Parts: sequence; structure tokens; C-alpha cells
Amino acid sequence: MTSSSRLTLPLPSPFELRLVALSHGWYDLAPFAWDPDRQALAWSFRLGSGNAAHVEVRQRSQTLLARVTATRPLDSRQRSHIKGVIRSCLRLDEDLTTFHAVAEGDTALAWAARRGAGRMLRSPTVFEDLIKVLFTTNCSWALTKVMVTRLISELGEDAPGGGKTFPAPERVAECDEAFLRERIRCGYRAPHVRALAVRVASGDLDPESWRREPRADDDLYRELTALPGIGPYAAGTLQRLLGHYSQAALDSWCRARFQELYGARRAKNDAAILKRYQPFGPWLGLALWLDLTREWHEGETGVPL
Repeated sequence: MTSSSRLTLPLPSPFELRLVALSHGWYDLAPFAWDPDRQALAWSFRLGSGNAAHVEVRQRSQTLLARVTATRPLDSRQRSHIKGVIRSCLRLDEDLTTFHAVAEGDTALAWAARRGAGRMLRSPTVFEDLIKVLFTTNCSWALTKVMVTRLISELGEDAPGGGKTFPAPERVAECDEAFLRERIRCGYRAPHVRALAVRVASGDLDPESWRREPRADDDLYRELTALPGIGPYAAGTLQRLLGHYSQAALDSWCRARFQELYGARRAKNDAAILKRYQPFGPWLGLALWLDLTREWHEGETGVPL
């Protein structure tokens, strides 16, 4: 037996759901799914106690329309929780006013201020973001998708609509390294995935606190880079998903894309790349990402993965 309900949420202005959905590749990783024809974003997540929800959101003017299907009927507390998950995933409460004020004066980034860009799609839990970012390291996007898909298929909980949720850390912690290598095919990442899951499941690590509690950028960066498997690129990427933008999170794609835009001389080393975004101060990483990906949002073709 499932239950269905509809929720509405007010949106900040300006806001474009498509900009958030296609802000980076998460929309292309399960449990997320983007429907370009309907301009709808859907995903599933755990509600606890054997209940799971499937949410689809669409934008109508300055209102977000959400259709929610749950394993069991929802009470008022769960409905409020689901609204909070939607707001968090779409970053509806993030104040980008300061960033947009600086972007207005930059020829290449004025579009971001005009359209309200900068909200980066994130998962319902930090644990999900943490594992997904780990699965993007030192591999192709195709392999990232394989690892995420297999992890969900093997360990996720059934959700309404036939999909599955991202697995809970406790479920991942039950698996040994051999299972993660052979069934999830995550290679050298297997011991890191298990170590992170064990720490989160035991309460030794509370990644949700990174969203909940204010932290200085440098302190958060040190905490992230101390985790198994999380280097400078992964830490900088996670920081963007946590609302901290001082790190560039440069990888080979970013370096190549910058060279395409600005030429080999200006892309001769990382210091030269960073110089381009220094005027953005603590927003440097967000400015860099929006600059390098601006062509994704100039048409309707979506992110060229």
C-alpha cells in the first residue's frame, strides 16, 4: 500500500529549476532522474522505519510543485521533513546575494546573477554525497555511474515507483571489502567506502553536522581531507555541496575546459587559473564552476557528460 500527496513550496527569485537540476552531474546518478521534456526532477530517499518516499518536483512560476509517493501514509511530521529534504536538495534557503552582486560585474558571469544560478543540486544526506564524490575520483563518468547504480541496486531499499534509495551507512558497513570490490566494482575505493560507512554507522563520524553546524572554510577543508580517499579535488567538490566555495576543486576536466575558454597561456598552471577568479574571494570555487559550465545552460541540450 502506498500513499500519494502533493506539496507546494515558495521559490526564491530569480530561480530556475533546470539550472539547479543540471548544475552538475548528480541529476544523471540514481536515485535522481531528470525529465527534460517535462522539466521535472525526481528522486527517492529513506524516511526511516521501513518507509521510503519518491518525490517529483516541477516549477510553476515562483512555486515548486511536489508530488510525493510514500511506502506508507505520511503524518504531518513526515510531510514537514520531506519539505525540508526538498529545500535542502535544491538549496532553496541558500543566500547567494553577495555572489550575484560580484558576478554582475563580470562579463562571463553576469548571466548567473541575472538568472539566479549557483545552487548546486545535492543529495538528501551528506553520506550519499560523500560516497558519490568518492566514486568520481580517478575514473570516467561512465564508471562513476556503474558504481553508484550497483551500490543502490545491491544495498538500497525499495521505494515507491519501482526504484531504490541510496543505501544507509549501516547497510554499507555490513559489507566486507571483497563484496565492495567484486559486486560494486569500486576498486581501490572499497576500503575507503567501508571505512567511511563504519564510522558513520557507529556515530564516530557525523557528516550531517557539516550542513547543520557553521564551520570555517579552512576547518572544514582540513576535516574533509583527513577522511580516507578524500583528496583536494574531492574535498573541494564536497565543500561546494556544503555551501563553502573557497576551494577550486580543479581536476583534469576543469583544466582542459579553462584552456578551451581562455587559451593555453592563461591556463599554464593552476595558479594562473585561480588568478582569473580571485576577485570573487570566498566565492572563488562557485565562480570557477559556473564559468566553466556556462555553455550547459545556454541552450536546452543539458549537461554534456
